[in-house]
Amino acid sequence: MEEPKEFLSMFTEGKPEYIQTFYQTVSQNIDTTIFIVKKTEKAAEYVFENTDRLLGIPAEKFYHNDPSDTNELYGKIMEILRSERPKEQKRWEIECFNKTFGQTMWLSVTCSPVIFGTEEKYIFSFSNLTEERLIRRALSEAANAASQASAAKSRFLSNMSHDIRTPMNAIMGFAALAQKNIGDMNKVSGYLQKILSSGKLLLELMKDVLEMSLLESGKMVIKESENDLREIFQETYNVVSEEMEKRQLNFYMDLENLHNTHVICDSTHLNQILMNLLSNSMKFTPAGGSVTLTLSQADSSLEGWGNFEIRVKDTGIGISQQFLPRVFDSFEREVNSTVNKIPGTGLGMSITKAIVELMNGMIDVKSQKGQWTEFTVTFFFPLVQTHALQAEPDSGENADFTNTRILLTEDNELNREIATEILTGYGFQIETAENGQIAVEMLSKSSPGYYDLILMDIQMPVMNGHQATRAIRQLEDPALSKTTIVAMTANAFHEDEQAALDCGMDGFITKPIDVDLLIKKLKEILG
Repeated sequence: MEEPKEFLSMFTEGKPEYIQTFYQTVSQNIDTTIFIVKKTEKAAEYVFENTDRLLGIPAEKFYHNDPSDTNELYGKIMEILRSERPKEQKRWEIECFNKTFGQTMWLSVTCSPVIFGTEEKYIFSFSNLTEERLIRRALSEAANAASQASAAKSRFLSNMSHDIRTPMNAIMGFAALAQKNIGDMNKVSGYLQKILSSGKLLLELMKDVLEMSLLESGKMVIKESENDLREIFQETYNVVSEEMEKRQLNFYMDLENLHNTHVICDSTHLNQILMNLLSNSMKFTPAGGSVTLTLSQADSSLEGWGNFEIRVKDTGIGISQQFLPRVFDSFEREVNSTVNKIPGTGLGMSITKAIVELMNGMIDVKSQKGQWTEFTVTFFFPLVQTHALQAEPDSGENADFTNTRILLTEDNELNREIATEILTGYGFQIETAENGQIAVEMLSKSSPGYYDLILMDIQMPVMNGHQATRAIRQLEDPALSKTTIVAMTANAFHEDEQAALDCGMDGFITKPIDVDLLIKKLKEILG
């Protein structure tokens, strides 16, 4: 067999020196490697020097047909070089693991018969298709993921349409029945209770969508403070136990294995996690079943930190092993609400998982179809060294607001009527303004202290709530400019609250109005 340099001289002998340089440069820089093989021999006569770069195998190995090389790719190439020679051009592909690069590779191989002088030889060209294949695979996977996400969102919209129309139908239907039976207080009272229940369900659906929007935009904020875990869990138990009883479910709570109760955490979002998990268990557990909430504490190797484990286990319908990996996916439900009659958006568990991870926790689920489901949440919370936590402000229950005057600034007539009826029922004296400009004018003409507080809507014509607040803060009379202003708005995101505070407001209340929270908040602000 001719030496590689001698073979190359066939092309460069008698030619300018740059021709040899040209061949060497080409072989080192192109992304195709060339093998030239005599018809009668089973090893390469000439190999481009780029095999080391492209294949991870030095050219010398192919000249000597090195039997010690265990690289699968080397074996595949040698198998092709030793194969029966085709009479015309032939193309095929290789897929195998390249031990040198530590990855699977795809190569396109072309074999062409050629005549050099009087000798018949074969040119084998090897082109690397790996990057192309990986890109195609990634595009295919992305297309499948997008298709699945689109299908999930379509199911979500279908479920949402059904789940929104169901309580809306109840609200409108029972309102019509209440109007028709206005003289029968027993019937009207029952209708109103069902209207309230349907309204609460509708609000929960809206909250889920808003929460998911916050999470996807990265705008959800974790606010940590000193809290007593036992109190948080007891409050959750008190809130949920009545609903459990209505559904004829046995509800148990176990806090026995708890050594430290005072920690630094986000109590609002922790409560939301508990409520989501317990609500999920209630939905999918038939009457006569049970739900157990457990908080336990494990040993922690981190000084000053507690390792806490929350478990919510029910004896409900369970989750199939096929669906279990998708429990925390957005818009996913194992059975549509239109089929199993259980309302929901399919967002509850994905929201829960996202909040858990924002709080640096972990969540897991296990289930046996038709028997039980158990969610486990693990948190590491900093322990509070002193137990002297600040007492929670009391609620507005039994509060007396007689002679307290509020300027209610609201452009929607129905909202003004509702808020006025609620507030006057607690003794407040109410005056109203239809937009921010009217509110500024009314305050400017009043004497200091005439208005104890302004409830300010945000989105209003003529002058919105932010503009009105800035105008009030710039009034010449300092006593008027310092009047307490509280936003009462349907803009419920964190940035909406921050924008209200930034423009000079003293508090923030969201609509729809939760009467208990409204009165509690007003009592806090008014002292």
